[in-house]
Amino acid sequence: MNLTDYNNTYSNLVTFLPNKTIPIHRWYPLVEGYSSELVKSIIEEQEIRPQVCFDPFGGIGTTALTCYDMGIECISIEASPFFFDVANVKTNYTNLSSASFQTLTRRIELELHNSKSGIKHPKLESRTFFEDSGSQKTKWIFHQSVSNGIFDIVRSIDRVCRDEFLPYKKIFIISLATILQEVSNVFKNGKCLSYKKNWKTKKYKRKEVHNFFLKHVKEVILEDINSMQPQPKDFYRPNNVIFGDSREKVREIREGIDIVITSPPYLNSRDYTDIYRLELWMLGYISTYEKERNIRKSALTSHVQIQLPKVDYPPIEELVNAVNFLESDKAELWNPNIPNMVRGYFNDIQNLLSDLRPKLNPNAKLYINVSNSAYSNYIIEVDVIIAKAAELIGYECEEIRIARPIKTSSQQAKKMSIDKMRESVIVLKKI
Repeated sequence: MNLTDYNNTYSNLVTFLPNKTIPIHRWYPLVEGYSSELVKSIIEEQEIRPQVCFDPFGGIGTTALTCYDMGIECISIEASPFFFDVANVKTNYTNLSSASFQTLTRRIELELHNSKSGIKHPKLESRTFFEDSGSQKTKWIFHQSVSNGIFDIVRSIDRVCRDEFLPYKKIFIISLATILQEVSNVFKNGKCLSYKKNWKTKKYKRKEVHNFFLKHVKEVILEDINSMQPQPKDFYRPNNVIFGDSREKVREIREGIDIVITSPPYLNSRDYTDIYRLELWMLGYISTYEKERNIRKSALTSHVQIQLPKVDYPPIEELVNAVNFLESDKAELWNPNIPNMVRGYFNDIQNLLSDLRPKLNPNAKLYINVSNSAYSNYIIEVDVIIAKAAELIGYECEEIRIARPIKTSSQQAKKMSIDKMRESVIVLKKI
Protein backbone atom coordinates (compact mmCIF):
# COMPACT_ATOMS: atom_id res chain seq x y z
CA MET A 1 0.00 0.00 0.00
CA ASN A 2 1.14 3.54 -0.81
CA LEU A 3 0.97 5.38 2.53
CA THR A 4 1.35 9.15 2.10
CA ASP A 5 1.86 11.74 4.83
CA TYR A 6 -1.01 14.27 4.73
CA ASN A 7 -0.69 15.37 8.34
CA ASN A 8 -0.05 19.03 7.47
CA THR A 9 -3.09 19.12 5.19
CA TYR A 10 -5.64 16.87 6.90
CA SER A 11 -4.91 16.83 10.64
CA ASN A 12 -7.52 19.48 11.42
CA LEU A 13 -9.86 18.72 8.53
CA VAL A 14 -10.73 15.18 9.67
CA THR A 15 -12.34 16.71 12.78
CA PHE A 16 -15.63 18.58 13.08
CA LEU A 17 -13.90 21.53 14.74
CA PRO A 18 -13.74 23.84 11.67
CA ASN A 19 -17.50 23.40 11.16
CA LYS A 20 -18.28 25.02 14.51
CA THR A 21 -17.88 28.48 12.99
CA ILE A 22 -19.44 27.80 9.56
CA PRO A 23 -23.09 28.88 9.10
CA ILE A 24 -25.60 26.03 8.84
CA HIS A 25 -22.90 23.41 9.56
CA ARG A 26 -22.69 24.72 13.14
CA TRP A 27 -26.38 24.15 13.89
CA TYR A 28 -25.57 20.88 15.61
CA PRO A 29 -22.01 19.75 16.47
CA LEU A 30 -20.96 16.15 15.89
CA VAL A 31 -17.75 15.21 17.66
CA GLU A 32 -17.22 12.20 15.41
CA GLY A 33 -17.69 14.11 12.15
CA TYR A 34 -15.22 15.58 9.67
CA SER A 35 -15.18 19.11 8.26
CA SER A 36 -16.73 20.77 5.26
CA GLU A 37 -13.22 21.86 4.27
CA LEU A 38 -12.17 18.22 3.85
CA VAL A 39 -15.02 17.66 1.39
CA LYS A 40 -14.21 20.87 -0.50
CA SER A 41 -10.51 20.06 -0.78
CA ILE A 42 -11.27 16.59 -2.17
CA ILE A 43 -13.74 17.92 -4.74
CA GLU A 44 -11.45 20.74 -5.82
CA GLU A 45 -8.53 18.38 -6.51
CA GLN A 46 -10.53 16.47 -9.14
CA GLU A 47 -9.46 17.03 -12.76
CA ILE A 48 -13.09 16.89 -13.86
CA ARG A 49 -15.66 18.46 -11.53
CA PRO A 50 -17.97 15.69 -10.24
CA GLN A 51 -21.67 16.00 -10.93
CA VAL A 52 -22.96 13.41 -8.46
CA CYS A 53 -21.50 12.56 -5.05
CA PHE A 54 -22.46 9.72 -2.72
CA ASP A 55 -22.07 9.34 1.04
CA PRO A 56 -23.31 5.99 2.44
CA PHE A 57 -22.74 7.14 6.03
CA GLY A 58 -24.28 10.59 5.86
CA GLY A 59 -24.26 11.53 9.55
CA ILE A 60 -25.56 15.07 10.06
CA GLY A 61 -25.02 15.97 6.41
CA THR A 62 -21.53 17.49 6.13
CA THR A 63 -20.85 15.95 2.72
CA ALA A 64 -24.39 16.59 1.50
CA LEU A 65 -24.49 20.24 2.63
CA THR A 66 -21.02 21.01 1.25
CA CYS A 67 -22.00 19.52 -2.12
CA TYR A 68 -25.26 21.49 -2.08
CA ASP A 69 -23.36 24.74 -1.54
CA MET A 70 -21.03 23.82 -4.42
CA GLY A 71 -23.85 23.06 -6.86
CA ILE A 72 -23.19 19.31 -6.87
CA GLU A 73 -25.88 16.66 -6.53
CA CYS A 74 -25.44 14.43 -3.48
CA ILE A 75 -27.09 11.18 -2.43
CA SER A 76 -26.53 10.14 1.18
CA ILE A 77 -27.82 7.46 3.52
CA GLU A 78 -28.21 7.67 7.29
CA ALA A 79 -29.51 5.05 9.74
CA SER A 80 -30.00 7.25 12.81
CA PRO A 81 -33.40 8.98 12.68
CA PHE A 82 -32.04 11.96 14.60
CA PHE A 83 -28.98 12.42 12.36
CA PHE A 84 -31.26 11.95 9.34
CA ASP A 85 -33.47 14.84 10.49
CA VAL A 86 -30.49 17.11 11.15
CA ALA A 87 -29.07 16.41 7.69
CA ASN A 88 -32.44 17.01 6.03
CA VAL A 89 -33.00 20.32 7.80
CA LYS A 90 -29.52 21.62 6.99
CA THR A 91 -29.62 20.63 3.33
CA ASN A 92 -32.95 22.42 2.84
CA TYR A 93 -31.92 25.73 4.40
CA THR A 94 -32.60 27.71 1.20
CA ASN A 95 -36.32 26.90 1.57
CA LEU A 96 -36.53 28.78 4.88
CA SER A 97 -38.04 32.23 5.28
CA SER A 98 -36.24 34.55 7.68
CA ALA A 99 -39.47 36.44 8.39
CA SER A 100 -41.39 33.25 9.17
CA PHE A 101 -38.65 31.94 11.45
CA GLN A 102 -38.51 35.22 13.36
CA THR A 103 -42.29 35.16 13.80
CA LEU A 104 -42.22 31.58 15.08
CA THR A 105 -39.36 32.40 17.45
CA ARG A 106 -41.34 35.25 18.99
CA ARG A 107 -44.40 33.02 19.41
CA ILE A 108 -42.39 30.24 21.06
CA GLU A 109 -40.73 32.76 23.36
CA LEU A 110 -44.16 34.05 24.42
CA GLU A 111 -45.39 30.50 24.99
CA LEU A 112 -42.37 29.79 27.19
CA HIS A 113 -42.85 33.01 29.14
CA ASN A 114 -46.32 31.78 30.09
CA SER A 115 -45.18 28.23 31.00
CA LYS A 116 -45.78 27.91 34.70
CA SER A 117 -48.07 24.93 35.27
CA GLY A 118 -47.00 21.30 35.56
CA ILE A 119 -45.96 19.56 32.39
CA LYS A 120 -46.61 15.95 31.45
CA HIS A 121 -43.53 13.88 30.67
CA PRO A 122 -43.57 11.17 27.99
CA LYS A 123 -43.69 7.54 29.06
CA LEU A 124 -40.27 6.04 28.43
CA GLU A 125 -39.38 2.41 29.00
CA SER A 126 -35.97 3.55 30.23
CA ARG A 127 -36.38 4.78 33.82
CA THR A 128 -33.04 6.57 34.01
CA PHE A 129 -34.08 9.93 32.58
CA PHE A 130 -36.36 11.65 35.09
CA GLU A 131 -36.08 12.51 38.74
CA ASP A 132 -38.87 10.86 40.73
CA SER A 133 -39.28 11.89 44.36
CA GLY A 134 -41.51 8.91 45.08
CA SER A 135 -39.04 6.25 43.96
CA GLN A 136 -35.86 4.76 45.38
CA LYS A 137 -33.71 5.83 42.43
CA THR A 138 -30.29 7.17 43.34
CA LYS A 139 -29.42 8.55 39.90
CA TRP A 140 -31.29 10.30 37.11
CA ILE A 141 -30.23 12.19 34.00
CA PHE A 142 -32.48 15.25 34.33
CA HIS A 143 -33.52 17.09 37.47
CA GLN A 144 -37.25 17.81 37.58
CA SER A 145 -36.83 21.55 36.95
CA VAL A 146 -34.78 20.76 33.85
CA SER A 147 -37.12 18.14 32.41
CA ASN A 148 -40.03 20.54 32.97
CA GLY A 149 -38.12 23.19 31.02
CA ILE A 150 -37.35 20.75 28.19
CA PHE A 151 -40.95 19.66 27.74
CA ASP A 152 -42.17 23.25 28.00
CA ILE A 153 -40.08 23.79 24.88
CA VAL A 154 -41.39 20.66 23.16
CA ARG A 155 -45.00 21.67 23.86
CA SER A 156 -44.39 25.23 22.65
CA ILE A 157 -42.82 23.99 19.40
CA ASP A 158 -45.79 21.65 18.82
CA ARG A 159 -48.28 24.46 19.37
CA VAL A 160 -46.57 27.03 17.19
CA CYS A 161 -45.20 24.95 14.28
CA ARG A 162 -48.43 23.79 12.68
CA ASP A 163 -49.97 23.80 9.22
CA GLU A 164 -47.81 25.87 6.84
CA PHE A 165 -45.17 26.28 9.57
CA LEU A 166 -44.72 22.52 10.12
CA PRO A 167 -41.46 22.44 8.07
CA TYR A 168 -39.85 24.67 10.73
CA LYS A 169 -40.59 22.31 13.59
CA LYS A 170 -37.46 20.18 13.28
CA ILE A 171 -35.20 23.24 13.17
CA PHE A 172 -36.36 24.19 16.66
CA ILE A 173 -36.00 20.57 17.77
CA ILE A 174 -32.35 20.68 16.64
CA SER A 175 -31.79 23.78 18.78
CA LEU A 176 -33.27 21.90 21.72
CA ALA A 177 -30.97 18.94 20.98
CA THR A 178 -27.89 21.15 21.24
CA ILE A 179 -28.59 22.07 24.88
CA LEU A 180 -29.62 18.64 26.23
CA GLN A 181 -26.17 17.60 27.40
CA GLU A 182 -25.45 20.99 28.97
CA VAL A 183 -28.57 20.94 31.15
CA SER A 184 -28.36 17.22 31.93
CA ASN A 185 -26.47 15.41 34.70
CA VAL A 186 -24.28 13.51 32.23
CA PHE A 187 -21.66 14.11 29.53
CA LYS A 188 -20.46 12.23 26.47
CA ASN A 189 -17.45 10.29 27.70
CA GLY A 190 -15.97 8.39 24.78
CA LYS A 191 -18.25 5.42 24.17
CA CYS A 192 -20.83 6.20 26.83
CA LEU A 193 -22.54 8.81 28.99
CA SER A 194 -21.02 9.42 32.41
CA TYR A 195 -22.35 11.42 35.33
CA LYS A 196 -20.87 14.85 35.95
CA LYS A 197 -19.00 15.20 39.25
CA ASN A 198 -21.32 17.87 40.61
CA TRP A 199 -24.56 16.59 39.09
CA LYS A 200 -26.46 16.33 42.38
CA THR A 201 -25.91 19.97 43.31
CA LYS A 202 -25.80 21.62 39.87
CA LYS A 203 -29.46 22.26 39.09
CA TYR A 204 -30.68 24.56 36.33
CA LYS A 205 -33.96 26.35 36.81
CA ARG A 206 -36.86 25.85 34.44
CA LYS A 207 -36.46 29.33 32.92
CA GLU A 208 -32.71 28.85 32.51
CA VAL A 209 -33.42 25.89 30.24
CA HIS A 210 -35.76 28.10 28.18
CA ASN A 211 -33.06 30.77 27.91
CA PHE A 212 -30.35 28.32 26.77
CA PHE A 213 -32.69 27.15 24.01
CA LEU A 214 -33.69 30.65 22.91
CA LYS A 215 -30.07 31.77 22.90
CA HIS A 216 -29.16 29.03 20.41
CA VAL A 217 -32.22 29.76 18.28
CA LYS A 218 -31.45 33.49 18.07
CA GLU A 219 -27.66 33.58 18.05
CA VAL A 220 -27.03 30.58 15.81
CA ILE A 221 -30.03 29.49 13.73
CA LEU A 222 -31.69 32.88 13.22
CA GLU A 223 -28.38 34.64 12.67
CA ASP A 224 -27.46 32.15 9.94
CA ILE A 225 -30.86 32.36 8.24
CA ASN A 226 -30.73 36.17 8.27
CA SER A 227 -27.24 36.19 6.76
CA MET A 228 -27.99 33.68 4.00
CA GLN A 229 -27.05 34.76 0.50
CA PRO A 230 -28.20 31.79 -1.56
CA GLN A 231 -27.22 31.27 -5.17
CA PRO A 232 -29.78 31.50 -7.97
CA LYS A 233 -32.22 28.58 -7.80
CA ASP A 234 -30.81 26.94 -10.95
CA PHE A 235 -27.41 26.67 -9.20
CA TYR A 236 -28.57 24.04 -6.72
CA ARG A 237 -28.79 20.35 -7.53
CA PRO A 238 -31.04 17.68 -5.97
CA ASN A 239 -30.02 16.60 -2.51
CA ASN A 240 -31.41 13.20 -1.58
CA VAL A 241 -30.94 12.13 2.04
CA ILE A 242 -32.18 8.54 2.41
CA PHE A 243 -33.17 7.04 5.76
CA GLY A 244 -32.17 3.46 6.43
CA ASP A 245 -29.42 0.85 6.61
CA SER A 246 -26.72 1.74 4.08
CA ARG A 247 -25.91 -1.94 3.61
CA GLU A 248 -29.37 -2.38 2.08
CA LYS A 249 -30.19 1.05 0.68
CA VAL A 250 -27.01 1.18 -1.42
CA ARG A 251 -28.63 -1.32 -3.75
CA GLU A 252 -31.51 1.10 -4.39
CA ILE A 253 -29.58 4.23 -5.36
CA ARG A 254 -29.35 5.22 -9.00
CA GLU A 255 -26.32 4.75 -11.23
CA GLY A 256 -24.03 7.57 -12.32
CA ILE A 257 -21.99 8.29 -9.18
CA ASP A 258 -18.80 10.26 -9.91
CA ILE A 259 -17.29 10.45 -6.43
CA VAL A 260 -17.76 8.99 -2.96
CA ILE A 261 -16.77 10.95 0.16
CA THR A 262 -17.62 9.25 3.42
CA SER A 263 -16.55 8.12 6.86
CA PRO A 264 -17.98 4.82 8.11
CA PRO A 265 -18.24 4.21 11.85
CA TYR A 266 -14.79 3.41 13.17
CA LEU A 267 -13.91 -0.07 14.41
CA ASN A 268 -13.81 1.14 18.02
CA SER A 269 -16.95 -0.50 19.47
CA ARG A 270 -18.62 2.90 19.77
CA ASP A 271 -22.41 2.62 19.77
CA TYR A 272 -23.92 5.90 18.57
CA THR A 273 -27.31 4.85 19.89
CA ASP A 274 -25.79 4.95 23.37
CA ILE A 275 -23.76 8.12 22.88
CA TYR A 276 -26.73 10.06 21.49
CA ARG A 277 -29.42 8.53 23.69
CA LEU A 278 -30.36 11.93 25.15
CA GLU A 279 -31.36 13.16 21.71
CA LEU A 280 -33.02 9.90 20.68
CA TRP A 281 -35.07 9.28 23.84
CA MET A 282 -35.89 12.83 24.87
CA LEU A 283 -36.92 14.08 21.42
CA GLY A 284 -39.37 11.29 20.66
CA TYR A 285 -37.35 9.03 18.37
CA ILE A 286 -37.22 6.19 20.92
CA SER A 287 -39.58 5.26 23.72
CA THR A 288 -38.87 1.52 24.05
CA TYR A 289 -35.81 -0.71 24.16
CA GLU A 290 -37.09 -2.57 21.10
CA LYS A 291 -36.89 0.61 19.00
CA GLU A 292 -33.41 1.20 20.35
CA ARG A 293 -32.34 -2.32 19.33
CA ASN A 294 -33.75 -1.81 15.83
CA ILE A 295 -31.62 1.31 15.35
CA ARG A 296 -28.55 -0.59 16.59
CA LYS A 297 -29.22 -3.39 14.11
CA SER A 298 -29.49 -0.93 11.21
CA ALA A 299 -25.95 0.34 11.75
CA LEU A 300 -22.74 -1.00 10.26
CA THR A 301 -21.22 -3.72 12.47
CA SER A 302 -18.89 -1.68 14.67
CA HIS A 303 -19.98 -2.23 18.27
CA VAL A 304 -20.84 -5.08 20.64
CA GLN A 305 -24.15 -3.85 22.05
CA ILE A 306 -26.06 -6.56 20.18
CA GLN A 307 -25.31 -10.24 19.70
CA LEU A 308 -23.24 -10.67 16.54
CA PRO A 309 -23.06 -13.76 14.30
CA LYS A 310 -19.80 -15.30 13.22
CA VAL A 311 -19.49 -14.34 9.55
CA ASP A 312 -16.91 -14.84 6.83
CA TYR A 313 -14.51 -12.02 6.10
CA PRO A 314 -12.14 -10.97 3.30
CA PRO A 315 -9.01 -13.21 3.09
CA ILE A 316 -6.54 -10.42 3.82
CA GLU A 317 -3.36 -11.43 5.63
CA GLU A 318 -3.53 -8.54 8.12
CA LEU A 319 -7.16 -9.37 8.90
CA VAL A 320 -6.63 -13.13 9.14
CA ASN A 321 -3.82 -12.56 11.62
CA ALA A 322 -5.93 -10.13 13.67
CA VAL A 323 -8.92 -12.47 13.88
CA ASN A 324 -6.72 -15.45 14.74
CA PHE A 325 -5.15 -13.49 17.58
CA LEU A 326 -8.46 -12.16 18.90
CA GLU A 327 -9.92 -15.68 18.91
CA SER A 328 -6.87 -17.15 20.64
CA ASP A 329 -6.17 -17.62 24.34
CA LYS A 330 -3.57 -14.84 24.15
CA ALA A 331 -6.16 -12.12 23.73
CA GLU A 332 -7.51 -10.45 26.85
CA LEU A 333 -10.80 -8.98 25.64
CA TRP A 334 -13.25 -6.94 27.66
CA ASN A 335 -16.10 -8.38 25.58
CA PRO A 336 -16.29 -11.83 23.91
CA ASN A 337 -18.21 -10.31 20.98
CA ILE A 338 -15.14 -8.40 19.73
CA PRO A 339 -13.84 -11.07 17.27
CA ASN A 340 -17.29 -11.29 15.64
CA MET A 341 -17.46 -7.49 15.50
CA VAL A 342 -14.14 -7.39 13.63
CA ARG A 343 -15.30 -10.13 11.27
CA GLY A 344 -18.62 -8.37 10.65
CA TYR A 345 -17.09 -4.94 10.14
CA PHE A 346 -14.91 -5.90 7.20
CA ASN A 347 -17.58 -8.21 5.80
CA ASP A 348 -20.03 -5.28 5.81
CA ILE A 349 -17.54 -2.85 4.25
CA GLN A 350 -16.55 -5.20 1.43
CA ASN A 351 -20.17 -6.14 0.66
CA LEU A 352 -21.16 -2.48 0.57
CA LEU A 353 -18.30 -1.63 -1.78
CA SER A 354 -19.28 -4.57 -3.98
CA ASP A 355 -22.93 -3.46 -4.16
CA LEU A 356 -21.82 0.13 -4.82
CA ARG A 357 -19.46 -0.65 -7.69
CA PRO A 358 -22.16 -1.03 -10.43
CA LYS A 359 -23.55 2.39 -9.43
CA LEU A 360 -20.23 4.14 -10.09
CA ASN A 361 -19.20 5.80 -13.32
CA PRO A 362 -15.95 4.56 -14.95
CA ASN A 363 -12.88 5.81 -13.06
CA ALA A 364 -15.01 7.09 -10.18
CA LYS A 365 -13.02 7.80 -7.03
CA LEU A 366 -13.78 6.99 -3.41
CA TYR A 367 -12.40 8.83 -0.38
CA ILE A 368 -12.98 6.90 2.85
CA ASN A 369 -12.01 8.44 6.19
CA VAL A 370 -11.23 5.71 8.75
CA SER A 371 -9.22 5.11 11.89
CA ASN A 372 -7.07 2.15 12.84
CA SER A 373 -7.92 0.35 16.05
CA ALA A 374 -6.49 -1.91 18.72
CA TYR A 375 -7.76 -4.63 21.06
CA SER A 376 -5.74 -6.45 23.69
CA ASN A 377 -2.73 -4.44 22.54
CA TYR A 378 -3.11 -5.78 18.99
CA ILE A 379 -3.21 -3.08 16.31
CA ILE A 380 -5.70 -3.60 13.49
CA GLU A 381 -4.68 -1.66 10.36
CA VAL A 382 -8.20 -0.84 9.24
CA ASP A 383 -7.13 1.40 6.36
CA VAL A 384 -4.81 -1.20 4.81
CA ILE A 385 -7.35 -4.01 5.25
CA ILE A 386 -10.19 -2.01 3.63
CA ALA A 387 -7.91 -1.02 0.75
CA LYS A 388 -6.86 -4.62 0.10
CA ALA A 389 -10.44 -5.88 0.45
CA ALA A 390 -11.52 -3.30 -2.14
CA GLU A 391 -8.80 -4.41 -4.54
CA LEU A 392 -10.20 -7.94 -4.44
CA ILE A 393 -13.52 -6.74 -5.90
CA GLY A 394 -12.52 -4.37 -8.69
CA TYR A 395 -11.01 -1.26 -7.14
CA GLU A 396 -7.49 0.14 -7.21
CA CYS A 397 -6.04 1.76 -4.10
CA GLU A 398 -4.20 4.85 -5.32
CA GLU A 399 -2.95 5.77 -1.86
CA ILE A 400 -3.70 5.88 1.84
CA ARG A 401 -3.40 9.44 3.08
CA ILE A 402 -2.27 9.52 6.71
CA ALA A 403 -4.25 12.37 8.28
CA ARG A 404 -2.88 12.27 11.82
CA PRO A 405 -1.58 9.93 14.53
CA ILE A 406 -4.20 8.88 17.07
CA LYS A 407 -4.38 7.48 20.55
CA THR A 408 -6.59 4.68 21.74
CA SER A 409 -8.09 3.93 25.11
CA SER A 410 -6.16 1.94 27.69
CA GLN A 411 -9.00 -0.56 27.49
CA GLN A 412 -7.96 -1.35 23.92
CA ALA A 413 -4.18 -1.01 23.97
CA LYS A 414 -1.51 -0.11 26.50
CA LYS A 415 1.27 0.25 23.94
CA MET A 416 1.00 1.33 20.35
CA SER A 417 3.10 2.07 17.32
CA ILE A 418 2.46 5.67 16.22
CA ASP A 419 3.07 4.87 12.56
CA LYS A 420 0.28 2.28 12.66
CA MET A 421 -2.18 3.94 15.04
CA ARG A 422 -3.43 6.51 12.58
CA GLU A 423 -6.48 8.16 11.10
CA SER A 424 -6.43 8.04 7.33
CA VAL A 425 -8.25 8.77 4.10
CA ILE A 426 -8.24 5.79 1.71
CA VAL A 427 -8.30 6.80 -1.97
CA LEU A 428 -9.83 4.15 -4.21
CA LYS A 429 -10.58 4.14 -7.92
CA LYS A 430 -13.05 1.96 -9.79
CA ILE A 431 -11.29 -0.11 -12.47
